[in-house]
Amino acid sequence: MKKLDEQSQKRKKAAVIATGWVGDTIACTAAATSLSEKGYEVTFFTRWPQLIPILKNDSRFTVRLYWHLRILLLIKPILNWYYDKVVEEPAKWSYKEPFTAEIRRIAGCAPIPEYQLFLSSEAAVLDTVHNPKPVLAISRDLYKRAYGRDIDKLVAQLQTLAEVCWVGLPPQKNSKHGKSSGLLDDAIKISKSDIFMGPEGGLLWLAAGISKPCIYFTENIVEVAKQNKISNLNHVLGSKNHFPEKAIYFALPPDCSNEYVITFTKNVMDQLGLNYGKQ
Repeated sequence: MKKLDEQSQKRKKAAVIATGWVGDTIACTAAATSLSEKGYEVTFFTRWPQLIPILKNDSRFTVRLYWHLRILLLIKPILNWYYDKVVEEPAKWSYKEPFTAEIRRIAGCAPIPEYQLFLSSEAAVLDTVHNPKPVLAISRDLYKRAYGRDIDKLVAQLQTLAEVCWVGLPPQKNSKHGKSSGLLDDAIKISKSDIFMGPEGGLLWLAAGISKPCIYFTENIVEVAKQNKISNLNHVLGSKNHFPEKAIYFALPPDCSNEYVITFTKNVMDQLGLNYGKQ
C-alpha cells in the first residue's frame, strides 16, 4: 500500500522537443518552464550543443542533446511511452502569436509571451571592464541580412557613439557551423555590453532572454511575412512582442537609412541614461 502511495506521488514527466533553429529552440524553452511550474519533471531536447552551456543554468528542466532529426524520429515511440506528456515544436509556426505563446498553448499552458535565459553566476562576473563609452554588441548576422544597407559605413558611424564588440558567427556561416564553438562567449559579451544590435534571429532571442536592451532591424521580419503571405508580423516577431511590459526593446522601421539608425540609437541611449559623448 505504501509503495502504491509513493508511486502516485511521483511527479509526472514531460518532454519538450525543439526541432528548429536557435531562436525557435529558445522559444520552446517557454513550454518547458511553464510545464515545470505546473509540477512536471521536464526534459528539454535540443539539437544545438552550443546552447547547452546556457540552457543548463535553468533548474526548471534538464537538457538533452540529439544530433539529428532522423535520430528523433527513431526515438519518438520511446519518448511517447516514457513521458506523460510530449510537446513538440510545430513543423510550421502559425504566425498568429509570438512563438513562446504558441508553444505554451500547444503544451496546454497559459499562452504568455515572456521567457527567460540565465548565465551562471561565474560567467556573469567575468572580465568586468569600465568603458568610457557605451558598449554596443553587434551581431555579425547584419552582414547576411543587410538588405542593401552599407554595414561597414553604419558601423563606422556607430563607433563615434559607442565601443563596438562583434558577436556571432562569420556571416557566411549558420548555426550548423557553430555546433563546436558554443554561444556562451557571445552571451557573456552581450551581457557585458550596454545594448545589443542586430537583425531578428537567434542572437536577438539570446540577448532579450538575458534582459539586455536591444535595437533590432526588421527587414527580415518583412521578408518572412512575404514568404508566408501575411500582411505583417509586427505583432509576432521581435522582442517587443515577447516582453510587452519592458521598454528596453526597440524595433527599427524596415528599410530605414543609416542616418536614421544613428539618430534612433542616440535616442535609445538617452532613454537608457547612457552617455555617448554628446556636447
